[in-house]
Amino acid sequence: MDSLSNKVLITGINGFTGKYLSDHFTTQGYEVFGIVNNNNNSEKNIFSCNLLEKDKLSQIINQLQPNIVIHLAAISFVGHPNIEDFYSVNVIGTQNLLEAIKNNSSANTKKVILASSATVYGNQDHYELSETMCPNPNNHYGISKLAMEQVAKNYFDFLPIIITRPFNYTAPGQDINFVIPKITKAFKERSETLELGNINVFREYNSIDFVTECYYKLAVSEYKSEIVNICSGKTHSLEEVLKLSSKITNHKVEVLINPNFVRKNEIFKLSGDPAKLYKMIDLGNKKFELQDTLNLFL
Repeated sequence: MDSLSNKVLITGINGFTGKYLSDHFTTQGYEVFGIVNNNNNSEKNIFSCNLLEKDKLSQIINQLQPNIVIHLAAISFVGHPNIEDFYSVNVIGTQNLLEAIKNNSSANTKKVILASSATVYGNQDHYELSETMCPNPNNHYGISKLAMEQVAKNYFDFLPIIITRPFNYTAPGQDINFVIPKITKAFKERSETLELGNINVFREYNSIDFVTECYYKLAVSEYKSEIVNICSGKTHSLEEVLKLSSKITNHKVEVLINPNFVRKNEIFKLSGDPAKLYKMIDLGNKKFELQDTLNLFL
């Protein structure tokens, strides 16, 4: 990618991932712009626009002429009360964005990255999930993301698109309802007790630094028309998280197992297969370990 290709547009830039991604691209010398669904926004380089406002989206793309577009904006809370929003925002909103980019005749778009989700895999027979598996989503969020992927494939011949399927990752700023922020908060505040569910299940708990580096490397790569996991394949139990948090803080917390937090038929181990990701990008000697993730909090 040439040195003139330095404008990055991030939808959902004010979200958890967007803020970190903005900082990462800024440190790499890019000029970062964003789209937020907030009419009260007055920040420099940030556009207020609903993804369903087709004309306004087109105006932003035509005005900005972004070289890289990273689409993060979505309805992502599985318990969101209005089912229709999953499809209007996640599917139609994405199509509106792709149409705006496609119809911009003077665009110099080098890469469009669309954030899907590992939830599109749903229930599978294997614990390590790869892009070759047939998706089987089991909630409206996952179904809407799979529908978004199918819509995006119709633009593969026109735009340099990469669709990502991120697995678990975390960092300060993530909602306290997520398990790593909840655990680290207890240790940081030196709480005596902590209520959790099953602590012997294994999941990926990747750091935000790993995720932003993957997005950056994919954005500047020559790949297009691809679907790829954002994952490390490294799994840890919550028991490991608790022990390491205790070691870092020199504090012990009594864990109380709350039956309401224990999910029925919970999968013992679940991770992504990073083989395709690591063929597409080279992370060099950078290591992203569980302690790196926890150190961000503690």
